[in-house]
Amino acid sequence: MKTVAMMLKDLRLICRDRFGLIALLVVPIVVIMVVASATQSGDGSKSILFPVVNEDQGPVATALIRAFREHLDVREVSRATAQHLVAEVNDAPAALILPPELSKRYLAQKPSTVEMLTDPAQWRELEAIKVVMLLADRETASLGDPFSQELLSVKERNITGDNVSFSSLEQNIPGFSLMFVLLTLIFSVSLALREEEVWGTSARLSVAPVPPASLLGGKLLARLVVGTAQLLLLLVFGHFVYGLRLGHSPVAMILVATAVVASMTCFAAVIAAFVRTREQAIPVGLAVAFVLASLGGLFWPLYDLPRLMQQIANALITTWSMSALQDVMLRDKTLIAISTELLVLVGYGLVSFLIALRLFRYGGEAHS
Repeated sequence: MKTVAMMLKDLRLICRDRFGLIALLVVPIVVIMVVASATQSGDGSKSILFPVVNEDQGPVATALIRAFREHLDVREVSRATAQHLVAEVNDAPAALILPPELSKRYLAQKPSTVEMLTDPAQWRELEAIKVVMLLADRETASLGDPFSQELLSVKERNITGDNVSFSSLEQNIPGFSLMFVLLTLIFSVSLALREEEVWGTSARLSVAPVPPASLLGGKLLARLVVGTAQLLLLLVFGHFVYGLRLGHSPVAMILVATAVVASMTCFAAVIAAFVRTREQAIPVGLAVAFVLASLGGLFWPLYDLPRLMQQIANALITTWSMSALQDVMLRDKTLIAISTELLVLVGYGLVSFLIALRLFRYGGEAHS
């Protein structure tokens, strides 16, 4: 009977924490719905941007572009725009340049070479484009199937770095590293604040002559140091064990890792402000981490997501973090070249810190 009485007492305590109970039951359902939508309702290759420079304007070029459009988001652009989309903003994994007199040479049974400007860092999308090119080969049979006759050959040229090929490791190791760092930060910040309330530390700090910004900032700086070390250690482990590329600039890698972890740390403080108990921290932390990871390109490339989710992903901290890491690791970009990502991450962290500071509570009252 004592065991049953103890069980009933604990059940009453659990039921009193309504938010924690709801989070325990509803949050996993939300995560399952998000992941299921991301993996089953993607637009596939139709969402891959494929710029084409049509300098031929002949029947062969027209037939090829028509075949590409059935599977890709084809846009006819100038050569300068194509290079910009592939090399500078990285919106497209590749661009195809159809040279002048392509149709004329083909109809005269003379071979020609088409150039494809590539960003191998987007290797999954690039592989999808190559598959579509094989399909276009078959679908242009009415014009003599140019690729199979070897009248057209494709010359690839990497315009984003020195490396010509990548593997799934370049997606999985950084992606899972970011997810574990984010998960660790959310748990550590949330649980640390709750433990201070249990131990009475928060009550003593509420009357201490220390500004709230200094209190919160000091705690987050400690997590920043640990999180940055964790992220760098995971990436270095991937480098020495699996040959993961880390880029040419250790300074750029360290600064990017610091900016990424700083933004995640401040974001974790916002999540911690809404978590009132240790029981709430676990489901909420898992939900936030998995949703951000699945929508932010940490598990799979963004083109696998539905268009609506791709638009949402553009505003997520994980998307910008993954982009910054890949720019340094795979595209060998300089700090100036990734200044946009760094500014966004710093801005994300600053806004999150101000929000967390506004919601930050010591002694039961919010500090403003």
